[in-house]
Amino acid sequence: MKVFIISLLLGTIVLFTGCAAKTGNSKLAEATNESVSQTIIKGTSTKADLRRSFGEPQKVDFTESGLEKWEYSFIRKSQKAINFVPLAGAFVGGTNDTTKTLLVIFKGDVVENYALSTAQGETKAGLFQ
Repeated sequence: MKVFIISLLLGTIVLFTGCAAKTGNSKLAEATNESVSQTIIKGTSTKADLRRSFGEPQKVDFTESGLEKWEYSFIRKSQKAINFVPLAGAFVGGTNDTTKTLLVIFKGDVVENYALSTAQGETKAGLFQ
């Protein structure tokens, strides 16, 4: 009986360990406004500094006024507990999502402005979604 309980416990731990998917720039995973403000200094930090700190941007665009804009993002998706309930997960499953986005505006080669935002959301899945 002990072997069964231990096996069941270990199986549950392994099952729930693989329930989070992470995509994007992993350097943003633990980033806070405070940590980013220590890394990026308006009027001083350059594109090369950002490449060293965060790597290549995932998206490069331009503002309406012609300034270059870089975007970095990180998404963490965690399975909802209902997904593991037999039958129920097939009808009302999904994930809880956390998205962190770092936007950086450059004037020439130097940081003009930046913003780190965090958004909570969900992805719905199942027959009744």
